[in-house]
Amino acid sequence: MIRVVSSVYLLLITSSIFAQTIIVATTTDYITHNQFAKADRYLDSILKQNPKTVDALMMKGNVLLNQAWGNGAKSHFNTEKAESIFDSSAIDASFFIPIIPIDTSEKIDRYWKQCLQIDPSRTDIKKGLCSLYSLSLRTVELERQLIQMQSTITESEDNAYLYAEYARNLKIRGRFDDAMQVYALIANMFPDLAGIRCDMANEYFYAGDFNKALIYLDSTLSKKEVDQTSFINAAALYSTMGFYDQAYNTFKRYSDKDTLIEADFYKGLLMFANMDSGYYNQLRQFLDHATPQSYYDEMQLAEKLLPYGRAPFELDDYLALATNEKIARYYRVLILQRGVRQFRGECLPLFLFGSFYCNIKNYGAATQLLREEAEDCRLISQEQLERWTLTTGFALYKKGDAQKAEFYFQKLFASKSSVNQQASKYFVAKGDWEAGKKEEAKKLFIEIAASKMPTKYSWLSKGYLAR
Repeated sequence: MIRVVSSVYLLLITSSIFAQTIIVATTTDYITHNQFAKADRYLDSILKQNPKTVDALMMKGNVLLNQAWGNGAKSHFNTEKAESIFDSSAIDASFFIPIIPIDTSEKIDRYWKQCLQIDPSRTDIKKGLCSLYSLSLRTVELERQLIQMQSTITESEDNAYLYAEYARNLKIRGRFDDAMQVYALIANMFPDLAGIRCDMANEYFYAGDFNKALIYLDSTLSKKEVDQTSFINAAALYSTMGFYDQAYNTFKRYSDKDTLIEADFYKGLLMFANMDSGYYNQLRQFLDHATPQSYYDEMQLAEKLLPYGRAPFELDDYLALATNEKIARYYRVLILQRGVRQFRGECLPLFLFGSFYCNIKNYGAATQLLREEAEDCRLISQEQLERWTLTTGFALYKKGDAQKAEFYFQKLFASKSSVNQQASKYFVAKGDWEAGKKEEAKKLFIEIAASKMPTKYSWLSKGYLAR
């Protein structure tokens, strides 16, 4: 989990460290009611009397900003979320992230810099510039502003997480590399702070770059002082990625430091995954010392596993645990590991584990489980077989092997499931489009777009046809 420190939101920048003036309050009211022309006339009347009224100049920038935000600012479209086979939501406003146009950003920039020439102490306006640059993708200016503010930023460790918000603004607008560059700049301002490096590991993990995630996890745990949140997040990431020994060692460091027993539970879960019968005594020992206030989720899972120390652990038992979304992902991965280890020859454990890896963007591991280890496997139902086929094709496509992916996608061209059929045709069409075979791609896009039962892939196909 990435830490987010709340801050004043740019769209209605008001002074966080200065008393709110009547100018700010009045203009904010106009902005809230989308009365931008009235706001401008009001501010101009003040500036006519005194051109150096800082709050009036600041709010002139705010009027421009809000007007651009609400009136067709160009947007970054979250293609990854839209294309994902694990996100079934329809395309709506949440897929579009506004970007402030450069010309508007530069006008606001001039107003706010004029403010700082008059009153260099206005930290709220300096932070506003950081937000402005991040929302308009002006990475160079953002980095320059952060460097200028370094002495202010380094006054408190909490500022590392606060100012990382600007990196996240870049990330959600499709500038991941720029975002991580800004993250690194902030991290370098706090050379001994473990938490900001752990947050960077999280960002790389969610982007599917496990190598970089591991580098920053190692950096996190190399620090002399590691906070509780970073210990838990680091252990969770190690576990989710399948580095179980590192996860246990991290939980142990955390437990030894704060006299906690998190590691006792994880050791028992790891023994269960490895089919070590000693897991029963290990979890029993954990339960004897745990309290629901501190270890509620762990106690719940431990109590679910204990009966299998005395009774067989059957496939149905495994499925109930492996599909239980209430079990944390970094614990559930070990249940998935147990299933593949114990139920050799069964299809569902391979499919569930492969889907898990595909969902966290470990496409190499996903294709190994779904395609190689399960080559001769057959599922019970047509629905399961189709989902397996779609997930395998998707994993291969995301891994960069569109040709092998097409073999699986074509099996679903006649599927009765509109999602499966349209998704498979969409990825084949997109592969053709990227390979320069645009006429072949258009034929498939037309089929998808004309479907009587449209899905999000119909919408995406129309986008290609409109190019």
